[in-house]
Amino acid sequence: MKRREVSPAALPQIGHMLAGGFYAGRIFFDGAEYALIEAGREYECAAPWWDHSGPRPRIRGATHRFDGMANTLAMSAEGCTIATKVLGMNMRGTWGWHIPSIEELQVIRANLTQLEPWDHRMCAHAPQAFGHHQYWSSTQKANAATAWLMGMYPWAIPDTNWVSKIAGFRPVKVLKIKAEVFIHAPHSDEPDIVARNLSGLVACPAIEAVLERFVNEDAGRFYGRTDELVAELARIGAEQRT
Repeated sequence: MKRREVSPAALPQIGHMLAGGFYAGRIFFDGAEYALIEAGREYECAAPWWDHSGPRPRIRGATHRFDGMANTLAMSAEGCTIATKVLGMNMRGTWGWHIPSIEELQVIRANLTQLEPWDHRMCAHAPQAFGHHQYWSSTQKANAATAWLMGMYPWAIPDTNWVSKIAGFRPVKVLKIKAEVFIHAPHSDEPDIVARNLSGLVACPAIEAVLERFVNEDAGRFYGRTDELVAELARIGAEQRT
C-alpha cells in the first residue's frame, strides 16, 4: 500500500496538529521512518476486538507488531466490524486511519501521556484524555485467539486478552517521512583513515600549518570551529591566486 510522504521539516511538536490529527512521534518499520498521528479523544470508542459469536478468530495477517494498517486490513477482510468502521472513517476531512499496532500504541503512551491535554490520570478536564482503562491494538498474539492491548499510563506495559473483551479504540494514521536528499557517509575517528583523507592537503605548507591547529596529530580528531577553519583555508586560497 502506497503511503503519503511528509518532509522531516514539516513535522510539528509532539501533540500539535498534523494531517487531521495529533502528531505523536516517529516510528520505524519496514526500513523506513513514519510520522504517527493520533485521532484524539473525539473519535475514540469502546468495543470488543471481535464482536461475532462462535469461535474466537486467529487472523494470521493481523500479527504485525508495527504495521497497524496491515493488521486492520486483515481484520476487516475477516469480517471485523470495528476494523471496517475505522478504515472508512473521515476525520477532520482526512482519510487513511487504522487501529494502532501494539508498537504504535507504545509510542502514543510514551509521548502523548507526558502532555497535559492527554493527562494520563484520565482527568475529565483534559481535552484529549484517555477515557478507558485499556486500549485495543490491532496486533493479535501469534497462534492465539487473543490480541494485545495497553493502558495509557506512563508505567503501563502491553498485555493480552480475549478478543471479546470491551476496551477502547483510538484510531491512528502514519505518514512516511521522506528520506533526506543527502546523507553523510559514516564518520570515523580512526587516525589512519583521517591521515589518508588529508594526505593530499598537507602538500601545501600553509595548509599543513592550519590543519595542525585544528586536527590533533595523535588522535586525528578535529577541534575548534569549522567556520574558522574554512576562513583560514579560504585566505590561503586567495593568497595563492594573487
